[in-house]
Amino acid sequence: LMKGNLVIIFFCIVVIANAQQKAESYIDKYKDVAIAEMNIYGIPASITLAQGILESGNGESRLAVEGKNHFGIKCHSNWNGETIIEDDDVVGECFRKYNRVEDSYRDHSLFLAERERYSFLFKYNRKDYKSWAKGLQKAGYATNPKYSKLLIDLIERNNLHRFDDTEIENKRLYFSKTYGFPYLFGLGIDYFKAKNIYSLDLQSSFIFSKGSIGYNYNLINQLYTGANLDVIYFPSVDNKVIPQFSLGLL
Repeated sequence: LMKGNLVIIFFCIVVIANAQQKAESYIDKYKDVAIAEMNIYGIPASITLAQGILESGNGESRLAVEGKNHFGIKCHSNWNGETIIEDDDVVGECFRKYNRVEDSYRDHSLFLAERERYSFLFKYNRKDYKSWAKGLQKAGYATNPKYSKLLIDLIERNNLHRFDDTEIENKRLYFSKTYGFPYLFGLGIDYFKAKNIYSLDLQSSFIFSKGSIGYNYNLINQLYTGANLDVIYFPSVDNKVIPQFSLGLL
């Protein structure tokens, strides 16, 4: 009997150690993305990482692997992108599908920042992960009644709150925005300096090529204002070049 108990205990230790190793690997892979999102939108990196670990099963769930969706965000009526079907509260629910995991992280930030029911969260200090966790549950992000406790446990077990102390860097360069059909390729470069965001996008399709230069300034909280200059080149139409200029809020 004792030998059997020892086997069970050993098995449990192995399972826990394996899960912890997977969590640590996930954190190491996506901590910089979570910090970058925190610096732009104010969502604690600890909260973002804990949700990513929990919702994606350390990045190993079908939704995460096939849909690059690490936060369990469903389609909703305003989603026009690709979708993936997965069982959740009911069978065959529609979830958002992304080209890259980084796109999932950005959409998670926008999902919280642009919805009124989550607006009260941004009144909390970004180092107050407990209030954020409890607030997410209160706002109905997940139906699990232990959701906030699970997030807090993940944060404290993995010391994720250490990332919430990361100050906004004066300068930071990010590469992003790869594209699929109808584009042959696409490359985006974002350069952050204090409250300024400088961007450069290059895209090429079967019909035209496009280059964009943008500048945005953080007015307050998540409100940005800026301008974009686009140049569209049509090689098949007498090498026609069309410049476009736009101003707006983001």
